[in-house]
Amino acid sequence: MPPKFDPNAVLIVYVKAVGGEVPATSSLAPKIGPLGLSPKKVGDDIAKNTAEWKGLKITVKLVVQNRNAKVEVVPSAASLIIKALKEPPRDRKKVKNVKHSGNLTFDDVVKIGRTMRERSMAKTLTGTVKEILGTCQSVGCRVENSNPHDIIDKINSGELEVPDE
Repeated sequence: MPPKFDPNAVLIVYVKAVGGEVPATSSLAPKIGPLGLSPKKVGDDIAKNTAEWKGLKITVKLVVQNRNAKVEVVPSAASLIIKALKEPPRDRKKVKNVKHSGNLTFDDVVKIGRTMRERSMAKTLTGTVKEILGTCQSVGCRVENSNPHDIIDKINSGELEVPDE
């Protein structure tokens, strides 16, 4: 027989989901079924709490306690950048290989860096901002109408100053 279920235990489950859409119950069931949760109900909660991230792939943190799941969105740097570009939501099934050719301000990058600060491996905010600029380059957007790597070079040379935390 399995051990008794402890109602005070807090379990954390991370799930990748597309914002605003109900994830497939077949992918949720193996993760949350053994915890005594209904995949359909949790899927609806995920869709409701990720509505503002419509069309973007994001990580969702499920905090499970006493057979209740609280849904928290844990956005990645790329999803924060794409959201900051303010692009209209796209249909994932029809539109593929999107180039995010928008432009961000340096203040937007610093704001995203502050959001990602606690999850970054960098010692200072400057390092985190450089990580975000590298992600901007990967996503394909520009920062202050220039290549994100040029901004990194300016930060390294001391031309551009990152504000303190």
